[in-house]
Amino acid sequence: MTLSASRSLATAVLGLTLGATGLLAACGDDGGSGASSSGAGSQGGSPSTDGGGGANDGGSGAGFVEGGAGGGNMEGFAVEPSTLQVLTVDIGAQAPGIDYTATLDGAPANAGWSVDRGNLGTVAPTQGSAATFSPSGTTGGALKIVAGLNQATLERDVFIQLVGAQNGYDPGNPAQAGQVPSSVADLTAGGGVGGVGGEGLGPGVLDAATLSALATPAGDGQAEGLQLLYPYDGTVWPRGLLAPLLMWRWSQGDADAIQIELETTTGSFSWSGTFARPDILSQTGGAFKRHPIPQDVWKMATDTAGGTDQLTMRLTVARGGVGYGPIEQTWTIAPARLSGTIYYNSYGTQLAKNYLGAIGGDGEFGGAVLSIRAGDPGPGLAAGGNGDASQCRVCHSVAADGSRLVAQWGNDSSVSSVYDLTPQGVTEAPLVNGAEFPALSADGSMMLAPNATLYPLPDSTTALPSTGLTGVSASLGPPAFSPDMERVVFNMLTSPSQANPKQKLMVMSFDATTYTFPSPVAVADYTGMPAEVRPGWPAFFPDGQSVVFHTQLAAGVDGNNLGDLRTRKGAKAEISWTSVNDAASVVALNQLNGKDANGASYLPALAAPISMSCLGDGAQVGGIDASHADDAHLNYEPTVNPVASGGYAWVVFTSRRMYGSVAEIPPFCSDPRGVDLIQNITPKKLWVAAVNINGQIGTDPSHPAFYLPAQELLAGNSRGFWALDPCKSDGESCEAGDECCNGYCQPDDMGELVCSNIPPDGECSAPQETCRTAADCCDTTNLCINNFCTIEPPG
Repeated sequence: MTLSASRSLATAVLGLTLGATGLLAACGDDGGSGASSSGAGSQGGSPSTDGGGGANDGGSGAGFVEGGAGGGNMEGFAVEPSTLQVLTVDIGAQAPGIDYTATLDGAPANAGWSVDRGNLGTVAPTQGSAATFSPSGTTGGALKIVAGLNQATLERDVFIQLVGAQNGYDPGNPAQAGQVPSSVADLTAGGGVGGVGGEGLGPGVLDAATLSALATPAGDGQAEGLQLLYPYDGTVWPRGLLAPLLMWRWSQGDADAIQIELETTTGSFSWSGTFARPDILSQTGGAFKRHPIPQDVWKMATDTAGGTDQLTMRLTVARGGVGYGPIEQTWTIAPARLSGTIYYNSYGTQLAKNYLGAIGGDGEFGGAVLSIRAGDPGPGLAAGGNGDASQCRVCHSVAADGSRLVAQWGNDSSVSSVYDLTPQGVTEAPLVNGAEFPALSADGSMMLAPNATLYPLPDSTTALPSTGLTGVSASLGPPAFSPDMERVVFNMLTSPSQANPKQKLMVMSFDATTYTFPSPVAVADYTGMPAEVRPGWPAFFPDGQSVVFHTQLAAGVDGNNLGDLRTRKGAKAEISWTSVNDAASVVALNQLNGKDANGASYLPALAAPISMSCLGDGAQVGGIDASHADDAHLNYEPTVNPVASGGYAWVVFTSRRMYGSVAEIPPFCSDPRGVDLIQNITPKKLWVAAVNINGQIGTDPSHPAFYLPAQELLAGNSRGFWALDPCKSDGESCEAGDECCNGYCQPDDMGELVCSNIPPDGECSAPQETCRTAADCCDTTNLCINNFCTIEPPG
């Protein structure tokens, strides 16, 4: 580690960081919670701290402040050094600290000391005339040392540059050891290696000539057609995800070694790694064409980057002693972690077997609801079991607060079970009146069935006395409630009052006390377009003011008379959004779908289609582009995380697009009775995309999507519902306020983040903490969406 107080470097860093709130506010606060540590300290008592790392990165977002939030400047109070201190910290190395002194009129002063971003480091002691800042060695970026004396505060700026390099995976590093398969079977077990598939991390590069070729490539790779298949340039990532799998292709096919470089815009993080062919390839005989980013490196990089401090990835490939590249992408890191659980349909799962006739494996497969929590390496079984078709549980819906799930039994849409998803364990109870894909209220206390009947939960014996809905339609496609329970949205099969109902998407107000549905409004209307063009599978964004939905472009073999708009047998669709007020501003989310600003697909396609005879859900599929050239029109069934975080709403959707070189068989080869899904990975998978929370209706505020890690690799996955986990009581460990029953996540007396029923200092709410209006949020630029504070996206 090196220390520099260079004035020119200080000026450059300040220009990048203090001139915009992106680094100190967005990067400084990842959407977690914690008391601001810029409050006043007094003689004999230290200022408050942020409780260390966890989800909370930061407090204040100010620049140099001579007298911060705790009070005015005290004449004669000084803290040295006063200039910006720049630390270069080597990953894994012992890092010396920075010594600070406090004086009053030139004499030592007994100040209280703290830092505003506890995950970047600590200051000790917290009381005295001198203190030492020690970097954590796991996160880079800007922070403030805060000294308090007699209700006055002084802040001193530190900028940490976290740097590192490695050659091959580290077998002694638990995070990297989990990315190295021990057998061929590990490659496709659960969510695959590292939850993302591929062959895992490679060993070190031992050949000096190859290392030199990677360091000084002979060409940029364009002549060899070197390109990245996944991820996509411009992707917005949340923090806390499993590391992505880099996948590339070029005319040479195979590679001897690669170099991966990661660097933030401001230089707060810089790392490079060289890797030879993964060891498991000696058993499979495959080409070296994909490699993950090491998990611990990905965590450090994404915990450091945030907002305007973007993360650039560069990839260089070597073959035969010659290096090619680098090719690069730039990503935005949202300063927030995604909380909650995704519950999704799995057809072909190996976690529950309740059907016969699979071509591959033991001839058995299952239909079930699986679950994934952010950071999990693989899915868990949420509903369904082994046995016959009566144990199949699919066609599900989940309450936004994560309290209840309703799932259909087998192929009978009238038979369902309700599941209580409590921390004490999941319990299943059959419903007297079942439903296929009902709308569940945000708190799980009621459901709206597609026959336009409102039932209480968990006992659906007697319908609730609702009015107003059947006058619009008594035959609904899958409906959805808004998170605030003030509206419902649905598509229709028939209507006594609406002309051309199949091509309309309707929003109605809802009164949860009287069970009335007034004020129908068509928010999407495709009248005049081909009959196959229809809206469906709607979901509200967290603010309840806009709706995301699936626009069917072609019905496929199933035909055009279905209420739920199928995603199989050649059906094509894209994801769109609209206002809840009218149908005048429907816009396709092109970036999410896989198109650029000009409407051209940026998704990779195969140079030549894979020749494969397969059945699409029981019917032969013909006329489908097996080269994946039409993947931008194979996106379906969106739902939305009920809490906006990091400046974005997060949309999870089904897609049959190619997942790099992992899942590249024809798009509709997903039925285990028609294709061997043990030997072939179907591209029917779940994807997630960020959408700006301040996006304007009539524009496309979406971003390129990323593959949802940890979903089952050997199954067709669809219809993901994002729900909050059951809330935690006061005193339980937390990372953000949206996990807590009372809405706050604050440091306790030991500095650990725990759920609380009061905001910091009883004043205001941090991002992802509860609010009624934006005035409740500490940061005046925050928005209050679905009763949680959230930042706006950069730019």
